[in-house]
Amino acid sequence: MPFPALVLAAFGVSDPAALKALFHIKSRVAATWPEAETRLAFTSRVLRNLWRRRAGQADFRNENPHLPEEIYEIRSPLALLAEIQEAAPRPILVQSLHVAEGEEYTDLRNMVEALAGIKTLRPDQRPFPGLALAPPALGDGGPGFLEAAARALETLAGQARRAGAALVLMGHGSRRLALEVYNGLEQRLRRDYPPTHVGLVESGPEDILAALAGPRPVLLAPLLTVAGEHARKDLAGPEDGSWASRFRAAGHKVEIHMEGLGALDEWADLYVEHIRRGLAVLEPQGEQK
Repeated sequence: MPFPALVLAAFGVSDPAALKALFHIKSRVAATWPEAETRLAFTSRVLRNLWRRRAGQADFRNENPHLPEEIYEIRSPLALLAEIQEAAPRPILVQSLHVAEGEEYTDLRNMVEALAGIKTLRPDQRPFPGLALAPPALGDGGPGFLEAAARALETLAGQARRAGAALVLMGHGSRRLALEVYNGLEQRLRRDYPPTHVGLVESGPEDILAALAGPRPVLLAPLLTVAGEHARKDLAGPEDGSWASRFRAAGHKVEIHMEGLGALDEWADLYVEHIRRGLAVLEPQGEQK
């Protein structure tokens, strides 16, 4: 049986500069398993269509000559799974590039589980000889996942510490996601890197502003795989309602780290480790690195 293919499933992003984080993760994965076919997929139909339109825009291509051709042909996870199997059936591991188990991850998990559960009268006619999903960066929020995530954020915490600043991380959040996961990460970070605060786009920074004792330097950073629209507008935008504007209005000196977490080696390697464990389950008899 050929070595499993690896599908990296992200929500997607429109900003060409923000793609750096996704392709950095892909490069770390490909360097670990050079024998694997490693592909990137976007779960957002809007963003997939955007990049397909850009494929025919000569001006955009000329302004962004460094972008890999594959971004203009980006597939959904479902389409990519079918394409891989049509070319050469083999086991496939899908790695979620989400931060936590929110709605996007849940939909992805439901799809993978449904496809993996397809039964046929003849076993050799099953469409997928092996198919599994590896968890997002924070996994299920258990202690092991949060410990690894906290270590992966040491670079950001050190940047804040050297500036004498509080580290404020803005996550996306989800109506379906238990806030305990983000709260647990915040508590774990505070153990080694005080003062640290984790907030969500949906709930805003009110609680963090109230918790900060008087004006002080603050390092704002996205707790997001890529620094896309939420980072540009909700976190760092010039509008009065952005987090940066609100912290400045409260008297805090604000510095902004405008890179997605995927650009950090340590964060990208969280996904590498999830894939390593996923391959062991997908191919328990296979030779692993």
